[in-house]
Amino acid sequence: MGNAIQMQSGVGPDGIIQDAQEELTTLRRELARYRGIFDSARLIVGHEFGKPLTAISGYLELLEERLGEEADEKERIYLAKIRAGISHIEDLVESFIQMLRIEKSTDLQEFERLDLASLIGRVCDRFRERGAHISVEIEREMPTILVRRRCLEVVLENLVSNAITHGGDHGPVRITASRAKERRGDSGDDLLVVTVEDHGAGIPEDKLEDIFTPFFRLENGVEKEGLGLGLALVKSTIALMKGEIHIRSKPGEGTAATILIPIMNDARVLPDTIG
Repeated sequence: MGNAIQMQSGVGPDGIIQDAQEELTTLRRELARYRGIFDSARLIVGHEFGKPLTAISGYLELLEERLGEEADEKERIYLAKIRAGISHIEDLVESFIQMLRIEKSTDLQEFERLDLASLIGRVCDRFRERGAHISVEIEREMPTILVRRRCLEVVLENLVSNAITHGGDHGPVRITASRAKERRGDSGDDLLVVTVEDHGAGIPEDKLEDIFTPFFRLENGVEKEGLGLGLALVKSTIALMKGEIHIRSKPGEGTAATILIPIMNDARVLPDTIG
């Protein structure tokens, strides 16, 4: 019956293959076009937005210096709001650029051998310089591990930033790290398990699936905090690392984000760099 239909319609196996090849060629052209659009967007956002933001920030500093102690309370409030607005846009630009770089950048995809304690320490120090309280607990005698270093750094930076934003005022953010055996299939590979935990307001159960959607932000009282890009970036980066992320949260008690990242075992064909 199927052969009869093919004969009547004039479409044989060769025609089907030819149609599929033409469709594949069209899809490849479209993919190349969209990649070009994304590259252009990254350059526009990074360069064209960055220059005026730097200029505005510089002029604001001059204005603050000129007014000095003469500024009244209302003027100081306005200046603080301008500063906060500039910082918000700068964070948004940086997050957007990182998202556009995930699939393109080679530095995100390169494997490196690294000391996990040193990497976590560097990430935490950046936040501690701003007054954040972070406790770290790493499995004893953790050996150097072979992972995509820059990817892991991006994930940790965003998870810690998110935990501080939503729970930093309610106690220290807690980071734990250990190794575990892969339980899926028969691979027996090791996994890196890192949990970033806060003691903030928590996430309602019906919102747990939405938090990875770009620009989704949880309401905190009247305002919505954050840019809504951090967890979307985290999920994309973890997918690149062939890992998983699980969120455990309870309203009023806090949130714990756990990532599971495969650790490469065969280092012979990869750069053996301590990062």
